Amino acid sequence: MKVSFGLALEYTRMYSPQLLATVFCSILFLFTEFKLVPRLENKRFRLDDKSIGKSHISNELISGFEVITMSALISGLIVVWFCTFGKDSLRKFHGNWTNMKPESSSTRGHFFFISVLCLSLILSLNGAVTGCLKLVIGNFRPDFIARCEPALDKASDLTKYYGLDICQQQNKRLLYEGLKSTPSGHSSFITSGLGFAYYWQKQFVSSHHTRHIWCIVLILLVMMSRITDHRHHWYDVVSGCIIGIAMIAASWRWVFSPRSSTYELPA
Repeated sequence: MKVSFGLALEYTRMYSPQLLATVFCSILFLFTEFKLVPRLENKRFRLDDKSIGKSHISNELISGFEVITMSALISGLIVVWFCTFGKDSLRKFHGNWTNMKPESSSTRGHFFFISVLCLSLILSLNGAVTGCLKLVIGNFRPDFIARCEPALDKASDLTKYYGLDICQQQNKRLLYEGLKSTPSGHSSFITSGLGFAYYWQKQFVSSHHTRHIWCIVLILLVMMSRITDHRHHWYDVVSGCIIGIAMIAASWRWVFSPRSSTYELPA
């Protein structure tokens, strides 16, 4: 798909708010993920709390990198496939977005661009929102006590509340990760990525929606793995799924169903 410098510049001008939001949210996500730690003040817990007393499983079924890659790669490949090799399977285009393109761009080329833009916006928004909520909420993971490695000589009474000062865990990143349970990032990312893939195919591919149900099945499997791996409580994966759906709805409305164009098209 050949793209000239002038066409790329025109797209940058037309969709600058969405592009800037994607870049900003991507940076914010990386900052919250690797630089910031959850709030540590007033964190109290009991050693007999069964909800955070599960074992720590070091080899989780799906890592954070893997779920982000799945969310972006699978959805991106679906868009690329149908826009290049599966053109005959696409429905007739309609909607406001078909008129919001540079004159030198074809409708199919425009469709490909805003599909990729919408997916990128969804994933970056999801990462920023999920990352910020994890830090603000600072909820204990189900395996927090195992991560903490409490000094039992200082905490002999299991019914009392203790602070993080009793933790002997030397790996501070592992310990602080134990305070980032709510919401589930795996659940929000897989929902936002494959949820987009499901809805995109449902809207634009001329086949029954049941053919794309595998997207939902994979989402549920990843969500279940977070509970079996003792990484999240049930409400963490539910809230993560809700965030993912909300990011799809917001981004889709902004890209595919804009109320008004942010760019004045030439007469």
